This record gives sequence, C-alpha cells and structure tokens, in this order.
Amino acid sequence: MLHDEAMAKIREILGDNISFEGHFNTVFDSLKENRQQQIINWVRNCKEGKTMAISSDRIKDLLGFILRFRDTNFRIILTKKKNEYFIALFLDKHKYYENERRKLGI
Repeated sequence: MLHDEAMAKIREILGDNISFEGHFNTVFDSLKENRQQQIINWVRNCKEGKTMAISSDRIKDLLGFILRFRDTNFRIILTKKKNEYFIALFLDKHKYYENERRKLGI
C-alpha cells in the first residue's frame, strides 16, 4: 500500500482535519504490508477508544497515543484534543519521535 492510499484510509477513520507529520510518506512506504495494516488497525482502535491515551503535561487538553514497533526504529504518535478531534499522526525514527514526544509533553 502506498502512503496516499493509507492517508485516505486514515482520513476516513479520523476525519479530514488530521495532519501527517514527521517523515510519514517515506517511512510508511518503507514498511512491510503487515506493519502498514497494523498502523491502520491501531488508528481505528484509537478512534474507538480501545487504546490507552497519555495526557500531556505541557499542553492543556492534549492526549497522545503511542505505537512502538518491537523490531524497528520507527515510532508513531497520534494526538487528539480531549473530547474533541484528532490533530496529527506523527511517524518517524526513534530520534525524531523522542524530540516530538518531549515537545508535546507526552
């Protein structure tokens, strides 16, 4: 699956206002198909409340969902305004993920 198709599926699940951050296109295209599908399913679980969120200690009413793959260096952060809408899906390498996580206070 290419990143454009994945972005369309994710927008179907979360809404059109979601932004894609980090090196989403490049990283997503480099993942194996089962990992790509895992991301789509994880996004769906976040939307349905089946995944635990972490509250930001820096930004009021910001929640973050985190997905770490065991055998890769890639990490994902999905951010949401508490009781409202999803904001961004960040996908990148561990180094950039750590910087983003600190910036968001998650």
